Amino acid sequence: MKKNEILTVEIDGISSEGEGVARCGGERKFVVFVTGALPEERVRCRVTKVGKNYATAQTIDVERASADRTEPRCPDFARCGGCQLQHVSYGAQVSVKGRMLSDALRRIGHVDFGGVTCAPSPDEWGYRNKTAFPVGTSAAGYYERRSHRIVPLAACPVLRPSLERAAAALTDAVKLSGLRGYDEKTGAGDIRAIASRSGLYDGREEVIAAVVAARELTGREMGALRDACQKAMSRTAGLSGVSLNVNASRGNFIWGPVFRPLCGKKYVRAELGDFVMDIDISAFFQINVRQAERMFGRVREILDKYGSSLILELYGGAGSLTAYLAGASRSVDMVEEWRPASRLAGVNMEKNAIAGVRVFGQSTESYLADAQNSGGGKYDTVVADPPRTGLTDDALSGIGQIAPEVIVYISCNPATLARDVSTLVNGWNYEPRTIEAYDMFPQTAHVESVCVLKKRK
Repeated sequence: MKKNEILTVEIDGISSEGEGVARCGGERKFVVFVTGALPEERVRCRVTKVGKNYATAQTIDVERASADRTEPRCPDFARCGGCQLQHVSYGAQVSVKGRMLSDALRRIGHVDFGGVTCAPSPDEWGYRNKTAFPVGTSAAGYYERRSHRIVPLAACPVLRPSLERAAAALTDAVKLSGLRGYDEKTGAGDIRAIASRSGLYDGREEVIAAVVAARELTGREMGALRDACQKAMSRTAGLSGVSLNVNASRGNFIWGPVFRPLCGKKYVRAELGDFVMDIDISAFFQINVRQAERMFGRVREILDKYGSSLILELYGGAGSLTAYLAGASRSVDMVEEWRPASRLAGVNMEKNAIAGVRVFGQSTESYLADAQNSGGGKYDTVVADPPRTGLTDDALSGIGQIAPEVIVYISCNPATLARDVSTLVNGWNYEPRTIEAYDMFPQTAHVESVCVLKKRK
């Protein structure tokens, strides 16, 4: 098999990245991951990469289509890496995500929950309340699949319409300011990304945004960018504030340590169930609010079921889940490393008159390394919602030493969830009780889950 070779293959599965899986060779051990293909389809495809035991390919023609195939809503779906499943009917998407989670737990974690049901999202389109996209030397948009080539952003049907308008306005503002896009290979250029976030409160939607600079701007450059952003605000409904972030590092993390206001507001206000949250551009907050309300409500039910009273929450963000965990005679110690978020968490607890919460602005690892915090029996429940990379070895060890009766693990990555569940089951004497999936990201291959582990007697 060679790059650019044309193949005709039968698709018999789907990967965790939403690609069709075909098996070739004498013993069918060579795997081809085919973008744009679905199980039970026969497709012609072009090979894009060849490895030792696998290859990747792009669908050219569908010779036999699946009954689950549908027409993508986005004209750039075939190129853009933001969505992976727009060509799949929504009911099939939800089924696929349940299987992805179940398969990962069984294959990686050696834990079998049986069939996993995925709760569909209340909104299939227009649900996403935050976005960030790179600004290159010739375009601003999202990356192509498996590359850092940028697909220019014209419209994105999974975004809130207010974010589409803000993204277009700020892209124009950067051009108007005279600042250049960023070349990540050479490190040359001025502006590396644009991010925006919306909040819906009392029937009114507002958007805040940030322009991420690759270096400190001069006074003249700051003035030009501020003027351009003020013009963008004046002609864009709902856009209420723009900040500047400076990130001079060469890594992939979007934010640098320095935030400076350019014009307007620094926060948006968002309703989440019965709570009201102030959120800045950088703090973690679930991107699908209506589905988050369902999932957080379910976590609260789990705490009631197990009689949780003293809870340690790890990776708490700006306090959105914390608000659901607190109350009903429960006390919560919340840990969040990102200081803008931990400060907002304290503000949000006060704003919502939520008592019994202490916020610790430090990393999970440093909190758990303190013997005073990690003593056995100090907490009856640990709730963790880590990033896609999952829990670190130190975090897993720290949780194990606390030895809570119940662990509620919220994950957006089945592979790292399965890995960590295996460690907690085999290394720290926990037994898996329940796993529930939530489609927090329709049209993509991502799935959110809530896993409950109970300490063995």
